[in-house]
Amino acid sequence: MFKFMLEYQATFKLKTVNLRDKAKDYLLGLFGTERGNRNIERMNEKVGGNYQSQQHFITNSPWSAVDAMKIVAKKTNKLLGSVKEQGLMIDESSNKKSGMDSVGVSRQHNGNLGKIENSQTGVYAALVREEKAGLVNSRLFLPEVWAKDADRCKAAGVPKEAIVYKTKPQSAVDMIDELDQDGIQYGWIGADGFYGVSSEFRHELDKRNKKYILDIHRNQHFYFEKPVIEIKHKTNKEGEQRILYKTKIKAESIEKYQKELSETDYQKTYIRKGTKGWIVADVHAVSIWTWDKQSEEASEKTLIISKKKEPNELKYAISNFLLQEKTISELALMHGQRHWIERAFRDEKNELGLAEYQIRQYNAWYHHQALVMMAMVFVLEKRIKLKNELPLLSTNDVRLSLIALLSKQGVTISQEITNMTVRHNQRRNDINRYYPDNDYFESENGS
Repeated sequence: MFKFMLEYQATFKLKTVNLRDKAKDYLLGLFGTERGNRNIERMNEKVGGNYQSQQHFITNSPWSAVDAMKIVAKKTNKLLGSVKEQGLMIDESSNKKSGMDSVGVSRQHNGNLGKIENSQTGVYAALVREEKAGLVNSRLFLPEVWAKDADRCKAAGVPKEAIVYKTKPQSAVDMIDELDQDGIQYGWIGADGFYGVSSEFRHELDKRNKKYILDIHRNQHFYFEKPVIEIKHKTNKEGEQRILYKTKIKAESIEKYQKELSETDYQKTYIRKGTKGWIVADVHAVSIWTWDKQSEEASEKTLIISKKKEPNELKYAISNFLLQEKTISELALMHGQRHWIERAFRDEKNELGLAEYQIRQYNAWYHHQALVMMAMVFVLEKRIKLKNELPLLSTNDVRLSLIALLSKQGVTISQEITNMTVRHNQRRNDINRYYPDNDYFESENGS
């Protein structure tokens, strides 16, 4: 852990004090504290240290969470290898909150619960390649009710320049711009239907020449032939001229289109690897046209429809990869990578305490996010370094190993490695039933 922290020297070295040890203790606390108890008091019990000092480190200290995230992003980008095979995934995560004083908390849609709830929401960017992923940036969603209340924002420590309402897609574009400015490279952008149905979000990505594969909803309407746009000039009562764009072609529902497809219109293809064999789906792709009714030209896109029988699942996506650029198999594999940001959220919440914090201030929220991302890239580094010896190494395995190192009594690190090997052998036997030629591990080690 000490060697790992050396890369963050400049981030935690302030004018009068070096906070590297505070950051290290916080990371060890995230790894070593039991799930559901990762607050500063419980974490300090595992690693020692002064409660007030650590509270000041996370809440009031002026070290830059942005700088820490930049290092995480660059490390993750490098660790994942071939940038053309990396996807930049955009998603959000909400935490239910009982009070109203924590920064950004309001009655809002909580995607984790599937309903309107008193929540705090972050928008995240993650780099993904095959089954490996890491969060690399985040933005706290500041609801409109907060952005309109300067006094409330001031009390929560929100900087003046951040007291502005931005939609989640706008925050996502900000993160993409920031990552691009820092030299982060990737092959395409992925996101769920909330972002995919936003014509504004897609337009901003198109403007930046960004390739994407975005989930959309079944009730979306598109054109299945290129619409001819008519330009009309209209003068109002005040003599002002307006330009109106119209087309005689009617947009069609993708759900209706899908229902008219036959089984022969689909191609069986691999989406991603699972421990019980390749995940397979029937995939259909077709050229479509989008038009925002405020421009002179329609834009050609690709509609991707994916069907799985177990579980019964039907998904839709839109991409600006045209069919002459990518095969259906390539599109399906890229679209399937969104699974891994969901897995990353699960690991960061269950194993690293992404949602386990008792903090109210703006600065503290970002500090916690940055430190959890640092913990995750630490795990990613271990997984890649030990991929030949321990190809099934998980976040939980790394966490248990660090707990063993922290413990003064009970299981030793050598005993934990023995226990880990037993767990891995059991999982390996299960996997080998579905990959008789052992190609699951061959692909992992050859990546």
